Amino acid sequence: MRPRSVLLAAGACLATMTLTMGSAAADPPTPSPSPSFGHPPCTATSSPSSGPVRSVPTPQPLHPVASTAPTTPAVSTPTPTSSSPNSTTTANCVTLFSTPAGNSTPYLHVGPDGNLWFADGTNIVRMLPHAPYTQTDFPIPSGGPFQITTGPDGNIWFAEEGQQFCDPTGKPGQVGRILTHAPYTVTEFPLPGAVAKVYGIATGGDGNIWITRVGTGGCGPTGTPEIDRISPHAPYTVTQFPLPAATPPLPATAGPAHLVTDRQGNLWFNFLSSPGLGEISAFGSHQITLYSTGAGPADISIGPRQDPNSVWFIANATAPTYLIGCIDTLTHAVTTYPVTMTGGPNAIGAGPDGNMWITEARTGYAIGRFQTHAPFTFSEIPLPDDTYARAPTCGPDGNEWFTSVRFSQPDNPQGNPAIIGRITLTTHGQHGDGPGDDTTALLAADDRCPAPTPESLPNGQ
Repeated sequence: MRPRSVLLAAGACLATMTLTMGSAAADPPTPSPSPSFGHPPCTATSSPSSGPVRSVPTPQPLHPVASTAPTTPAVSTPTPTSSSPNSTTTANCVTLFSTPAGNSTPYLHVGPDGNLWFADGTNIVRMLPHAPYTQTDFPIPSGGPFQITTGPDGNIWFAEEGQQFCDPTGKPGQVGRILTHAPYTVTEFPLPGAVAKVYGIATGGDGNIWITRVGTGGCGPTGTPEIDRISPHAPYTVTQFPLPAATPPLPATAGPAHLVTDRQGNLWFNFLSSPGLGEISAFGSHQITLYSTGAGPADISIGPRQDPNSVWFIANATAPTYLIGCIDTLTHAVTTYPVTMTGGPNAIGAGPDGNMWITEARTGYAIGRFQTHAPFTFSEIPLPDDTYARAPTCGPDGNEWFTSVRFSQPDNPQGNPAIIGRITLTTHGQHGDGPGDDTTALLAADDRCPAPTPESLPNGQ
């Protein structure tokens, strides 16, 4: 296995307003990114920086409870089925694709093979990002696949959230792996310790698989909130790390949730039902540091090309005003931007155009784009009603992709049909068909994809 390379460029999030007092540095010149697609997408070699550095909490080491090999992994060879999705193009820019089971979960991932991977009911699905958009369904024996990552072995690893966090007789949470080539073998790894919902998953800079277990989050007491590390090769050792005590104490429902890896190889997570972010060093003593963000991040993402040393988040404020924010992974300066949105934000992701994209739902259905450099504009593209979009994802074709969840919501008790959506950003081929090598014609210059409206500056800017 080749060692993982990490990017150690200086600077990160552009700042005009921070959570601490101090005078911010003047805005640097607006960057002129030179997009470079392929694998991996959305990367950069440099970034601007500005803003004062906030105080940094004292790191607290994570002390493992135990390191054990899982009970005998379950190995199976699924029988794949392939289909061609139905598609609908709206507003000459948004294309919606049907999914095989029509019950996708809200996370989309670009695999090492350059295809899109997502969970759909009890299946993992691989989708070509270009015509004919073939979708191949791989049944998962224990069901319940949730979030997805690419492992250091070049295969797809996924979290199986399980059912025991709500139903003691249900299936336990596990970690699964599927080969990205024939025979597409699926291996599922039982986890030791008390039952806890398996939620986030990411590959750390140390070459191991890391997961979050949210503990009491969701359906009552079901285990201790913790973060686990899994060796991606035999004997697949699992090491459990409970979260250290925080000051002030975190609420009982505040388990670690989404998990991302920054350019230095360290891991970041947000909490359920509690504000703040956590950083875990993937190396050495695995210290954890908690950072206040002033509001609870609902989702997190690494930054776009020109901000490689940043983790971005969205948080609820007072509707219709919400917060888009970032933390510099080198200086740990936190910056937030109040933004008025049509809907309630639920997910954030870096786009191929160097901006951050935010999916919105419940009070309105849209996907927004936040420009990460001056003048920090925010704009929206309306989506069809009941398109409960999630997981904005930088596509391998130079377009922005997202999922739509079938789960019922307060404003939509019947649930909406699950789909995969694409925002066309390139002029290559027919509305983004093909490999997408025309990387210079982005949204503002593409006459087949009108600029989003309305456009406004973040509140107070």
